[in-house]
Amino acid sequence: MKKNAAKRRQKKITTAVVGVVAGLLAVTAIGTVLYFTVFKNVFGGKSNKIVVTDANGSEISFEPEELQAQIDVPTFYEGITINGVSVAGKTKEEVKAQFAEENSKSASDLVNVTFLVGDESIPMPTTGLTVTSDIDSIIDKAYEYGRTSTLQGNDGLKDRYNTINALKTTPVDFVSTYSLDTSAVDQLTTNTLEPLQKEVIEAYASDFDLENLEFIIEESQEGVVIDIDKAIADVKSALDSKEYEVVIPVSQEIIEPTTSAEFLREYLGLVATTTSKTSSNDNRNTNIRLVCETIDGYLLQPEESFDFNGFVGQRTEAKGYKLAHGIFNGDMRDELGGGICQANTMLYQSVTKADLQVDERKNHTIPSTYVDKGTDATVTWESPNFRFTNNTEYPVAIHAYYEDQHVTVEIYGRPLPDGQKIELVGEFVREIAPTTVYVADATMPVGTKSTTTGSRTGYDYKSYKVWYDADGNEIKKEEYFPSHYPARNAEIHVGVLGADGKVYTMDPKTGSVDAPPEAINPTTPSDTPPADTT
Repeated sequence: MKKNAAKRRQKKITTAVVGVVAGLLAVTAIGTVLYFTVFKNVFGGKSNKIVVTDANGSEISFEPEELQAQIDVPTFYEGITINGVSVAGKTKEEVKAQFAEENSKSASDLVNVTFLVGDESIPMPTTGLTVTSDIDSIIDKAYEYGRTSTLQGNDGLKDRYNTINALKTTPVDFVSTYSLDTSAVDQLTTNTLEPLQKEVIEAYASDFDLENLEFIIEESQEGVVIDIDKAIADVKSALDSKEYEVVIPVSQEIIEPTTSAEFLREYLGLVATTTSKTSSNDNRNTNIRLVCETIDGYLLQPEESFDFNGFVGQRTEAKGYKLAHGIFNGDMRDELGGGICQANTMLYQSVTKADLQVDERKNHTIPSTYVDKGTDATVTWESPNFRFTNNTEYPVAIHAYYEDQHVTVEIYGRPLPDGQKIELVGEFVREIAPTTVYVADATMPVGTKSTTTGSRTGYDYKSYKVWYDADGNEIKKEEYFPSHYPARNAEIHVGVLGADGKVYTMDPKTGSVDAPPEAINPTTPSDTPPADTT
């Protein structure tokens, strides 16, 4: 019993000691806290709180965690504007949605370039121009404003707070810009301005009036030259400088024509004419009339050429041409269009008198009766042909007509200088005598002869273009196309069949037959002399 009571007293003492120790530890802890929280502040100790000055000038203390939470918000700060529009309190996604239209703008929404050409304003199309906006990067930049500092720790938090707080009195505007791909400017500018350029048009003859025998003259037009290269450079310079609405003055040069319609009407007229009498053969005259009607009014501009066969075409019955005498391979024969060489010769002579360039001319194989030897010109389908070129600086027209058994061809164009005139003159060179060709004919009896081809004398002629002044004095002479009219030999068939049935030999030079008298039939007619068909 005594032993148990002693144990109970010892246990009570131990419990009391533990309580005292615990109490002392608690007092010590409280004292420590009081020291750091009260005594340290009262007696000069430092605190973790961050003291900042708000927009009103009042000082505010924040625990670092409190200040961190206040400035690290997921929205734009008050005082942040983009393109002049406040985005305060909005998230980045909300702001990007707000400015989404900036990314969808096309060049036509942004660019308005106008060319000023004289008094005319012409817009430049925007097709092909590519617009790019930097709005997304500007939004990112605006969002990051005030979220970083070059300082560390609490100093960094305070620096950020001051930056953000300053926005309330001094807002910051972030401005987006557009970039423009100007690679299409060259083509757009050229396509816009090129149609405004005009080549100078001199007054010119568009036709020939056969009723009034005068050229139909079209008025001249001034030319316009635009400095497209400078316009391109000016447009690019403006767009590169972000001037998207701009007026570009365009320089132009007016080119005045040198030839007026009035001058041509007074200057152009009849230059040369040639006429000749035709035969009384109706078919031949019909052919001459038809070819005159075909070439009548033909107009040649400077450097253009006339091709007789190429333009008139083949002479056919369907075109109305008749059979009439014509020369073919040195012989006269009936052919469609026979006689048209007379009209062509008149054309050749008038072209020569007008001092135009003759490119192709061929004389007949038989001299013509309607002009002097050496001055004719033949045509046959397809060759020989007659061609000439307008080698002047002015238009040339042909006026050809048949009337009362006369064919006339006139050339209209610029006059010869100082009243001069040109004549085509033939000059005899030599005469070519024909020979006789004898042909042995075993179907004809000895002692008989037959002329199958008559002879014809040939000639060589020169021709000259002769210039005369206004008083008729010769001032120049120029050798022109030569003419060769070949002689035609007579062909005589000589009988070499004897009365006895034998065929005898003939001397080809003389036509004599080596045959005895009894080989000759006494009833054989006398020789037929060769004929000259000149």
